Amino acid sequence: MNEEWYDNKALFEMMRKLEGEIACLSKQMTETATVIRDYNSLRGKVDDTAAQVKTLMWLLPVTVAAMGVLFTAISYFL
Repeated sequence: MNEEWYDNKALFEMMRKLEGEIACLSKQMTETATVIRDYNSLRGKVDDTAAQVKTLMWLLPVTVAAMGVLFTAISYFL
């Protein structure tokens, strides 16, 4: 059986390195969660804006047609 044994100093250094890596990963996970939250917020805003644009695309031609009918009626009666 070939087992590797480390002295206390080597184990301590490995633990310190591992603590640093865990802290770095924790920071990266926090940043990733923030990016995902911001993306989801932006995605909701894009969806809301798309719905508003869709409404305006329907409303604009109807408004232009109604104004045309109104001006035609005004010019007919005057």
